Amino acid sequence: MPRLILMEKPGMTRQVSLKPEENRIGRIPLNDIVLDVEQVSRVHASITVEPAFVTLTDLGSRNGTFVNGVRVETQVLANGDTIKIGACEMRFVASEQEFTQVEALRLLTLPGLLIDIDRLTAAAPSATPSSSASSASSATSPSSSTSPSSSARR
Repeated sequence: MPRLILMEKPGMTRQVSLKPEENRIGRIPLNDIVLDVEQVSRVHASITVEPAFVTLTDLGSRNGTFVNGVRVETQVLANGDTIKIGACEMRFVASEQEFTQVEALRLLTLPGLLIDIDRLTAAAPSATPSSSASSASSATSPSSSTSPSSSARR
């Protein structure tokens, strides 16, 4: 199940698992995710979790909902997206991985960290065969380039 890493106050994070279907975000206790922050509307936004994608929708809030620094009405979320509602910052995590308090804080404060980790993970399996192929070709290349030049010198 996807989750949000929230930072309502500097240095204080919490992780919230998103349930299937609609997850309402707002200031009043009837919401699924309660943000006790002044700039957050009573019912501010919702995150809908469907099998194929997760969508964030602003519910007509006064101060807006931002994804990666851009004000949005509706946005399909990608792993690592930063969400800002009022003074509360969140990071969307598409996997079920849980993070320690320190890791969660690091993920919220270092821009692009989740995206970079995903790129490295995705690149690692494909980088291994190509790097061994390139090292094999570089091993044959010097000998082949040395042979013609050495025969040209003779």
